[in-house]
Amino acid sequence: MTERGMTEAAARAYRLNYYWNERLECYEVWRDGEMTKRAWLPRRDDGDSFRLAAALRISVEHNRPNDSYGWVIASVDDGEVRSCYQENVPDESQRADRMRLAILRCAAAQAPKEQA
Repeated sequence: MTERGMTEAAARAYRLNYYWNERLECYEVWRDGEMTKRAWLPRRDDGDSFRLAAALRISVEHNRPNDSYGWVIASVDDGEVRSCYQENVPDESQRADRMRLAILRCAAAQAPKEQA
């Protein structure tokens, strides 16, 4: 799934009324006919990613500092099944980026399935 597709699925899971602004290449969030946030991009924005994880009850786990390789896992437990989305962290400077990606993938998987 593309980043845009994951973001749209995550917005559906989060129950956001979103609009893709083609000119600015970003999402806008609308409530009651008014734009409440321009540039909703949980893949790139720490705050958007954090709020998404909190709203969908997504847990985040990291490898131990002394492990030989880095990873981050975003997971959600619905009481019956725990769904996990792991991203490798090749370099510590990429940890926040990989964490946002894992959260986005986990959130996208929570989206209601579209009707055909």
